Amino acid sequence: MRGVRQHLFSTLWLLLWLPALALADDFSINGLHASLVEDAYVVDAVIDYRFSDEVLEALQNGVPLTLEMHLQLRRNRAWVWESDLVDVRLRYQIRHHALTGLYQVVDLQSGGKQNFATLEATLAALGKLSGVHLIGQDELSSGEIYRLSLRTLLDIEALPLPLRPMAYLSSAWNLSSDRSEWYLKP
Repeated sequence: MRGVRQHLFSTLWLLLWLPALALADDFSINGLHASLVEDAYVVDAVIDYRFSDEVLEALQNGVPLTLEMHLQLRRNRAWVWESDLVDVRLRYQIRHHALTGLYQVVDLQSGGKQNFATLEATLAALGKLSGVHLIGQDELSSGEIYRLSLRTLLDIEALPLPLRPMAYLSSAWNLSSDRSEWYLKP
């Protein structure tokens, strides 16, 4: 009986730790903050993108990856029915061109493109969010506290259709960050 209990405990322990191990390749947000620049608040953040081997293999084989950053600003302790002051989704796509060996980041909002020689340089540039316009200073009430939050994820819906079912079922494709928050008081 003791052996069965010990085996059951070991199995439960393993099941509890498997999700944590699956999250080893994930995204993290560091240094999120907003600052006042010429009568408007702008956002800066550093995002560390760590992709799983399966995702990197797909990228190397020509599958474009779409990343989405969800930026929200709302009054702190706002009621559920109060709308966000800012609710923006910034979308970027990473492509690998096999013939040239270059990586390309496409800003899906503006259509702007940047090329990089290495994946490390690509991810470093993509992970540096700098000077993104948030809101005008005159749109915020003085003395009120506002909560800025940022979350980023790999958009599985943007993958080619044949790849989506596998991506939905595999934890290797379910990549996202926790929600990072910054409090702002004008």
